[in-house]
Amino acid sequence: MDLDFLESGNVWKYLGMKIVRDLEGRPGVHVKNTDNLRQIYGGMHGGIISTAVDAAAAVTVNEAVGKDYAASTVELKVNYLLPVVDSDIFVYAKIVKKGKQLIVTTVEVLDNRSNVVAIGIVTYMLKQIG
Repeated sequence: MDLDFLESGNVWKYLGMKIVRDLEGRPGVHVKNTDNLRQIYGGMHGGIISTAVDAAAAVTVNEAVGKDYAASTVELKVNYLLPVVDSDIFVYAKIVKKGKQLIVTTVEVLDNRSNVVAIGIVTYMLKQIG
């Protein structure tokens, strides 16, 4: 499935978020750590990290379900483990459980040195559109 349509969203454009793949071919997102994305203490804002977690899960889910389904976030949980100060983030999700209506994913947020800086769980609801 062509996932480029996700990058056309306004939030994706504003954040400069891009779809990437890790060495195993797993899809995810990359966000550059710019001044506009930092909180007052210099680290990347948690809301930006949370948005990237949701986006990476969306990439993984959309690739899995194809163009005949729309996927909407129904639950999102993020645990922040380390501050992201002088690093971009790379975020990858995997599907834990795919049911008829819900898909549950786990997500890892990595810095430039492959440290896990946050983890997340995202649940999507599926709706057939095709």
